Amino acid sequence: MAAAASLVSTLAARLLRPVQNSRLYHRPFHLSAVRNEAIVISGRKLAQEIKQEVRQEVEEWVASGNKRPHLSVVLVGENPASHSYVLNKTRAAADVGDATVTISHRYTPKEQLKKHTILADIVVSAAGIPNLITADMIKEGAAVIDVGINRIQDPITAKPKLVGDVDFEGVKKKAGYITPVPGGVGPMTVAMLMKNTILAAKKVLRLEEQEVLKFKELGMATN
Repeated sequence: MAAAASLVSTLAARLLRPVQNSRLYHRPFHLSAVRNEAIVISGRKLAQEIKQEVRQEVEEWVASGNKRPHLSVVLVGENPASHSYVLNKTRAAADVGDATVTISHRYTPKEQLKKHTILADIVVSAAGIPNLITADMIKEGAAVIDVGINRIQDPITAKPKLVGDVDFEGVKKKAGYITPVPGGVGPMTVAMLMKNTILAAKKVLRLEEQEVLKFKELGMATN
């Protein structure tokens, strides 16, 4: 959940910065006279970079004599599109400033949904409905973040396959940026989980060090 929010926040911040200051840009966000297909945002590539950073941090952490960070996972329920997940997106957009957030859900009539999405610079979908977002619902050059995870039967192979909420092939011809499913937000989720684990371990150590220092100061004052 935090990973997708981080991806949205990072993307939004970069879209709002001048082109020359962002490595993400390969062309301006606004349209040129002749446009190509949308730039595919590779979650795998970003995840690899983040995991490399985390790997180095963990090595330094352990080399300093600290215990290796430990992550425990508790699974509760099976709904990936929880209210807290949507709230994270809202907060991420608010954190970057000149961002208006409109929240719709899977029961919003499609024509009503289109009225919102066609105006949006960034569209995030986590409804769990295949092909919910189509090209006619997206503004030219918009960024489309697909968080949906749906298993459907491939009409050609008859085998199950993973797809998002977005009609990827259609939307990528109109959007400026788009995340694929699989290979978009998913790898970022794992990478950010690893990064947050080492951050949590460091925070715990700092708290412990503060407690030890406090006891020492208290002992000196008593003596």
